[in-house]
Amino acid sequence: MVSDELQKSWARTTVFLRDARSHISEAGEGICSDEIAEFEEYLAHNELELALDMLDAVVEKSKIETPQMVEIMAKAALSMGLSDRSHEYDEHLSRWRGWKYQTKL
Repeated sequence: MVSDELQKSWARTTVFLRDARSHISEAGEGICSDEIAEFEEYLAHNELELALDMLDAVVEKSKIETPQMVEIMAKAALSMGLSDRSHEYDEHLSRWRGWKYQTKL
């Protein structure tokens, strides 16, 4: 049986992932339709890290997504305990913005 704490963590992460997905631009939607379909499939099966992988693929493939999307992806990673991945997003955001960025939940 899954603990209440774990279920709350999954729910919080799912909210972050859906929020990040909502920031995909209209052009990104067209360019990355396959990746977005896979994201939805993984999310439907509670494969949260794989869903995050698909958002990474969208950012990489489209090259046009916003820092806000990546910020939320960093929160999703941190929510899943993927601190190394969250730090990678932070480094990317720090370069993007020109100042040190650190994700916090």
